[in-house]
Amino acid sequence: MNDSIKKRLRLSNILALLAILLLLGTYTLKPMFEYRDPVAMDEEDAIEENESFQPLAFLIPEGTEFYAPSSEQLKSLMGEKIWEYYPTGFYAYLIGFKTMPVWRVSLEAPQYPKASFPDGIPVFFNLTDWSGKVSEMNTINHYIGMNPMEAGAVFVRQIVPFIYLMFFIMLIVYLFYKGPGWWLLGIVPAFLPWYYLGFYSKWLYWFGHNLHPWGAFKIKPFMPTVFGDGKVAQFTTHSYPAIGFYFLLGIFVLLVLSVLIRRRALKDAS
Repeated sequence: MNDSIKKRLRLSNILALLAILLLLGTYTLKPMFEYRDPVAMDEEDAIEENESFQPLAFLIPEGTEFYAPSSEQLKSLMGEKIWEYYPTGFYAYLIGFKTMPVWRVSLEAPQYPKASFPDGIPVFFNLTDWSGKVSEMNTINHYIGMNPMEAGAVFVRQIVPFIYLMFFIMLIVYLFYKGPGWWLLGIVPAFLPWYYLGFYSKWLYWFGHNLHPWGAFKIKPFMPTVFGDGKVAQFTTHSYPAIGFYFLLGIFVLLVLSVLIRRRALKDAS
């Protein structure tokens, strides 16, 4: 194996290592990018606590408080218990409580003046939960008969820690393994941003097509805006990637380049 091939294989591994760092970043860097209300009175009020983080039950310590969902319909979506659980320390990072915001959706309406709501009503879709003004968004959604945000993609969000563990192991193996099917170890994790967009779009469709009669505003089932600006009743909506999605795109680019470079180098070496 000549020096040129060795250099290309080394470059392939460097790109993969950078992708691993970005992968870990999307799982742990929420505190650096968490939304803080610019007009909040104090730090406690700046970051809303909500109960959208609902890990699998065996990850929750005994004695954690919970309450039952308010309806049978919510029970079918969220299970018998909604946990009031806010993990701290290293364990919070381990089980996925600190995942980065990947997408941002915000609403604007005349009843939310810019002076009091300079960012409108923003919510952030993290990998395992939601953040931002989730309670206010749920109130607005209630007016059009939409389910609360916490009801969406519960199982998908619960298994994110295990998906990330699997992808992390795959990429570590990818650094050393060059046998049959080696490229799958890099390509499968690479498509994380597109997996996310697929699930995000699917659940937006579900929210918009499962409206309930309790809404004060009667609107037809609709597809919420996935990317860009839209209009729902008297609300203007904005839906755009957050910082976490650009991290995911970085993973995609780095891993695709890594696989292509390694593929060419191994072909030349054979």
